Amino acid sequence: MAHLPASASDEDLISFADAWAKLMEAEDYVAAFEFTSHEPSMHWTPTLIEQVVKSYGECSPTQKVTLNGKPTDVSQRKEVTRWEKTRHGCIGEIWYDLNIDGYVCDLTATFDVEEDPDGLTIRLNDIHVM
Repeated sequence: MAHLPASASDEDLISFADAWAKLMEAEDYVAAFEFTSHEPSMHWTPTLIEQVVKSYGECSPTQKVTLNGKPTDVSQRKEVTRWEKTRHGCIGEIWYDLNIDGYVCDLTATFDVEEDPDGLTIRLNDIHVM
């Protein structure tokens, strides 16, 4: 699981999400799963992450996340929002629209940004159509 320093900028957080998307592009769902922490209530597994990608839109077993994508009727959103630390240590979130097979889509991964004594931990919250 990747950690970032507490001083990580918004650009660093987006770069982290880009690195996760590269693992998804390689269809290395185990590495993508291990790259982040996870929201316990979502019960993420590498298989579930793959199923979400494969069942999006056309539901093709060959479709995959790509790092780069051409705009469609939507533009890719890579957005960081920060706030005061909550009692659970959450200081913000990343909204990261995925590209499927080289095209921007409305399938969005959301990540919580948590601060702990070791720096920042990025936790996959959800992947769903926004």
